[in-house]
Amino acid sequence: MSDVNKFIFNLIRENKKEITRILIVAAIGSLIATGVPFIYGKLFDLAIVPNSSQNFILSLIGLWFFISITSNFISNKTVEMGEKLGVKINTETSADAYSHFIKLPIPFHKKERRGEIIDRITRSANRLNSLVDVFSSTLPYFLMLFFAIVIMFFLRWQLAFVVILSFFIYTIATVAKTKKLMKIRLHEDKFYNRQYGKIYDKLYNVFLVKNFAMEEREKEDIDKRMNRLKKISAHAAKKDAELSTVQDIIYTISFVSVLSLAILFLRSGDLTSGQFIMFFGYTNMAFAPFRHITSIYRNFRLVTVSIRRIVGIRRMIPEEMKHGDKTIPDFKGEIEFENISFKYPKGKEVLKDVNLKINAGETIALVGKSGVGKTTLSELILGYYKPDSGKIKADGVELSKLKLKWLRDQIAIVPQDLNLFNDTLANNLKYAKPEATKEQIIQATKAAHAHEFIMNFPKKYASLVGEEGIKLSMGQRQRIAITMAFLKNPKILILDEPTSALDAESEKKVQEGINKLIKGRTTIIIAHRFSTVRKAHRIIVLDKGRIAEVGNHYELMRKKGIYFKLYSLQKGADLADK
Repeated sequence: MSDVNKFIFNLIRENKKEITRILIVAAIGSLIATGVPFIYGKLFDLAIVPNSSQNFILSLIGLWFFISITSNFISNKTVEMGEKLGVKINTETSADAYSHFIKLPIPFHKKERRGEIIDRITRSANRLNSLVDVFSSTLPYFLMLFFAIVIMFFLRWQLAFVVILSFFIYTIATVAKTKKLMKIRLHEDKFYNRQYGKIYDKLYNVFLVKNFAMEEREKEDIDKRMNRLKKISAHAAKKDAELSTVQDIIYTISFVSVLSLAILFLRSGDLTSGQFIMFFGYTNMAFAPFRHITSIYRNFRLVTVSIRRIVGIRRMIPEEMKHGDKTIPDFKGEIEFENISFKYPKGKEVLKDVNLKINAGETIALVGKSGVGKTTLSELILGYYKPDSGKIKADGVELSKLKLKWLRDQIAIVPQDLNLFNDTLANNLKYAKPEATKEQIIQATKAAHAHEFIMNFPKKYASLVGEEGIKLSMGQRQRIAITMAFLKNPKILILDEPTSALDAESEKKVQEGINKLIKGRTTIIIAHRFSTVRKAHRIIVLDKGRIAEVGNHYELMRKKGIYFKLYSLQKGADLADK
C-alpha cells in the first residue's frame, strides 16, 4: 500500500463514525427525495382524470410538501456534518504536520524555507477540508442518481440506459481533460509555494529591508512574482473553461437525447403524461451530479498530491527517534570527545580527530578564527548533528544512547543574540521553566541583573517584547537569556559569544550575571572577545578543525603561538578603538 493510500485509509479509520453517520443521513435524505418526482407525476395523472378524489390529491400535495421540506433539511444536515468533519480533519492534520515540523532536526530547518513549508502544510490541510466539503455536499446527489436510475429502469429501461451511458461518457471526458489540467495546477501550486516562501522571507526580515530603504524595490519584486502567478493562474483558468465547454456539450446532448426519447414513448402511448413528468423529474435528478464530477475529481487529485507532500515531511525522522532512551540519575556534567570528525552535508570537514575531556564543573573556552568548529562542537553536544566518526560521552555514556529531551534539559545556552516570542516578558521567561513561580522568576532576574530594567517598563513583567524581542536592546536580551539559564538550572552551560556585540556598560552587567551563573556548572565559552575567557580553567585553541593549543591564559601567552597572535590582534584593535 502506498503512503498516500495509507494516509487516506488512516483518515477514514480515525473518522469512521463521522463518515458512517454522513453516509446514513445522506442515504435517508436521498431516498426520501426520490419520492418527489413520483408524487408530482401521479398528481399530474390525477389532475387530468375527471372525478379524481380531491382529498387524495390534497393528501399527495401535503406529502409532497412534507417530503420536500424533510429532504432539504436532511441535505443541509449532511452538509453541516461534512463541514464539521472537514474542519476536524483540517485542524488535526495541520496540528500533526506542524508538531512533526518542529521535531525535525536542525539541518532540515537550516536548509528549508519556513514560509514555503508553512504554506505547503496550510494549503494541503485546506484541500483536505475542501474535499470533505465537496464529498458531503455532493454525496446526496450521487445517491439520488443511483436511486433515480433504479426507478427509471422500472419505468423505461431504455431511458435509464441512455442516462448511464451519458454519465460514463461525461466522466471519461472529464478525467481525460482534468489530467492535463492537473499538471498546470500542480505547477501553479509549486510556484505559489516558492513565491510565498520568498515573500515570507522578506516580511520576516522587514527591519533589514527598512535599514537599506528597499521598500520600493521589494514592492516591485513582489508585484513581479504576483504577475507571474497571475499568468499561470490565467492559463489554468483558460483550460478550466475549455473543460467546461466540453462538459456542457456532452451534458446538453445527453439531456436532449433522454427527453427526446421520452417524448417518443409519450407519443406512442408507452408513457402516460404523468409518467413523462415523473421521468423528467428523475432525469433532472440523475443529471444533477454531472456538474460536480469535475470538482470532486480535481479536488481528489490535488488532495493526493498534497497528501504526498505532507507524507514527505512526515517521513523525515524526528530527532528523538535517532536517540536512545537512557538517562543518568546522578548526572555530574562531564563531557568527553573521542576522535571526533565531522562535516556538514555537502561541505568540507569542520572537525578532525578532536579529543577533549571537559571535567564536571570545569570552565573551558573555545577560541579560534571563524569557521574552525567552535559552534559545531556545541551543536554536537546538543545532538543537533551526529559526528561522522568518533564518540561523544556524557558522564561516560554515549550521547546517542541518551534520551534527547533529557539531554537538552541538562544544557542551557546563552546565545549571542536571543530570539524571543512576541509575548510578555514573564511568559518568555517561563519558557525556560513553565512551573516557575513569580518569586523564582524575580530571584533569577535579579541574579542576571535584569530585574532593574524590567521594573522600569510601564507594564513591568507583563510588557510585550515584540517580534523576536525587538523592543529590547541587545544587552537586555542577553540578560534575559542569562535569566532563562538561571531558571533552567542546568548542569552544562554553553555561552556562545554572549558579550561580543555589547557596549562596555552592558558587557559589565552581563559579565556579572555570567560569573554568578557558571559557578558549579560545566561551562563551555565560545568567544572572540578574549575578556570573557581569561578566567577559564582551560582555553582550547582550534585551528583548521583540530585542537592546536590547550592551556590557561598565562600559559598560552607564554607559548606565543596562535592564541598569543589572536589575543595581540584583538588587544591592538581594542586600543585603536579607544
